[in-house]
Amino acid sequence: MPYWLDGNNLIGQPACVAQNDKETRKNFLALLSQYSISRRHKFVVFFDGDDFDRTKPPSGVLVRYSAPLSSDAAILEKLRGVETQGNIIVVTNDRELSNRCRSTGARTMDWAQFASQMSAGSNSPTHKSRKTREEKIPIDEWIDFFGLDKDSID
Repeated sequence: MPYWLDGNNLIGQPACVAQNDKETRKNFLALLSQYSISRRHKFVVFFDGDDFDRTKPPSGVLVRYSAPLSSDAAILEKLRGVETQGNIIVVTNDRELSNRCRSTGARTMDWAQFASQMSAGSNSPTHKSRKTREEKIPIDEWIDFFGLDKDSID
C-alpha cells in the first residue's frame, strides 16, 4: 500500500526555509528510506517548490516537487488520476488536506498515527529485510526529529 506524505507540512518548514535548510529534508528522507527498505512500503513525498539541486532521493522513496502548484494541490490532482484512491494513504497534519483527500476516497493519517504504526510493528519478527535479518527502525530518532511525546505513541 503506497503512502503519500505531505513533505513540507511534516517537516514543519515552508518551501523557502526548506530550500536553505537541506539537512532537515535530507534527514527526513533518509529516515523514510530506512522504514521503506525494512517494511517494503512505498513512499511518495510531495514537497512544495522545486528541487534546485536535482538531488537523487534515497532508496525506497520517490520525491515529487509540486511547482508551480502547492504540494496540497499536487497531491489532490494526483489522487484524482488514480483509479483506486482507497489504496492510497496520505500522511499529513493538515486537517483541510486530510478532509479533501478522504472526500476522494483516499485514507489519511496524521504524523502521530504514522509514527505509532511504525512503532507497533518495529519489533515484529514478520517484518524482515531482504537479507532475512530483522531491521531496527530508528523510532527514537523519529520521535526526537518530530518533537513527539514518547508516552503518547502507543
